[in-house]
Amino acid sequence: VGPQWGTLNTLWNSLQASGATDYSQVQQGLSDFVNATVQFWGSDAGQYVVQLYGKYGIDPNNPSSLAYVTPETRSAFFMNLYDNMMNFTGLDHVDWWMAAVHWSPQIVQAQTPGTVPLGLLDAYFARDYSDVKNLQFIGGYKVYVNDHGAAVASAMAAMQDNIGAMGVAPNSSVRLYNPFDSTGTASWNDVAKGIAALYNQHATIANASLGVPGWVLSNEWGSVLTSSTLNSNKHGFVLVKAAGNEATVQTSDVSWPAGYSAPSNLITVGSVGPTGQISQFSNTPGEACILVNNACQEQNKLKYRYVVAPGELMLVEDNQGGTTRMTGTSFAAPLVSGTVALLQTRWPWLQQYSDETVQIILQSATDLGDPGVDPVYGWGMLNVEAAQSPLNFDNLIVFQPVSYNAGKDIKLDKNHPNWTAAQLKTAINTPGQLDTWNKKQAFLVGYENIGLTYRDFYIPLSSALIGKTQSVNGIKHPFQAYIYQRLLNWAQGGSKAGRHKTHKH
Repeated sequence: VGPQWGTLNTLWNSLQASGATDYSQVQQGLSDFVNATVQFWGSDAGQYVVQLYGKYGIDPNNPSSLAYVTPETRSAFFMNLYDNMMNFTGLDHVDWWMAAVHWSPQIVQAQTPGTVPLGLLDAYFARDYSDVKNLQFIGGYKVYVNDHGAAVASAMAAMQDNIGAMGVAPNSSVRLYNPFDSTGTASWNDVAKGIAALYNQHATIANASLGVPGWVLSNEWGSVLTSSTLNSNKHGFVLVKAAGNEATVQTSDVSWPAGYSAPSNLITVGSVGPTGQISQFSNTPGEACILVNNACQEQNKLKYRYVVAPGELMLVEDNQGGTTRMTGTSFAAPLVSGTVALLQTRWPWLQQYSDETVQIILQSATDLGDPGVDPVYGWGMLNVEAAQSPLNFDNLIVFQPVSYNAGKDIKLDKNHPNWTAAQLKTAINTPGQLDTWNKKQAFLVGYENIGLTYRDFYIPLSSALIGKTQSVNGIKHPFQAYIYQRLLNWAQGGSKAGRHKTHKH
């Protein structure tokens, strides 16, 4: 049913974009959609769909009226339908963003044991109803203003327990600092105090869904990010900031404090809807620049510190023990923060390499809009699976596949590999080789240098290894089964990152 609606929605978008007047195909698609719903859930569900059509002004009996049903209305219709249909199956914790950013529980299960504290600069909420595993309020105003903080925290780190919402990094703990007073406003002094407090409580990531209206990044952030606490420790701290919801293209440059370089530990996040299009409300970076010594260099433009993530009709906790749907860049940013936490959990040393962590997030994004980094989508859509995978298989330092041995520790020196990426590609394309590896329960070890550090990967070449671990250099490593298909894509003509060679506009 979901894919069928997606196909219909794509057709609808194309007709509206072209100014078409014949919507008979959409009319037929709406009828087919009701039939598909009935086949899967029964006649009561079909009647419910018809009622929802009326609620959202969708009239299948009047094709000409369909030209005026906006993408936002269609998204709201489908999310309403989705929530109610999922209640029939008990899957109300699954949400549309998961497939959009290529997140799955399998990625979480393949993490190295351990957690990374996530810093949250947001409205205070009590932990009574929170589904976050380990929530700690560390300071700021202990006053309740709204449910914003609870919703954002759940998008980052709500547990996988079949109850309510589910977060990107469900094993992470959250440190909450509230800079908002009883009026719901925050001073820049309180923002700076909050970020410093989060860092002092060992959070290496701070999620900030706040800022000056109309700005992706305003001048005030310069003082915050160059404060003595953060500037001296910037290589161990990542700030993820929501871009804002005023539908503004930033045209004003940002004047950075004299004597400081542009921030390399910053990610700003815009919002897209279920169709992958930029949300109408989302602020975008345009060609605005961070001025260093009153000059703009191309690499300091905001678009090079900008990605997008799902931010419309997001299933989040309502702070009352249930769930609700909320919209805004505030709910896109925590998906990025959670992904940073996954990176720093899988490779703990990345906690001291914020620049490299940020580059992994940016370079692994799925390109949207104009090819390359652009003023609307920046680097593109957050891609959790790609961030957890090699950025460039061509540069992977590899060792010849070996067979699984649960009781043996394998010693490898990444500075002395015994194979090359070219040899690996040739082997994968050799008839019968994949079957041989599968029978031998073989796996591949690879290392990727990035900046001043590296990442290691343990890729099973046999389905029998999924869910298992292998000791390498004295450490038990879970096999990362989600990388296998990307490896094949790369070897068989896909991109250097293991994507099929396509571009999404």
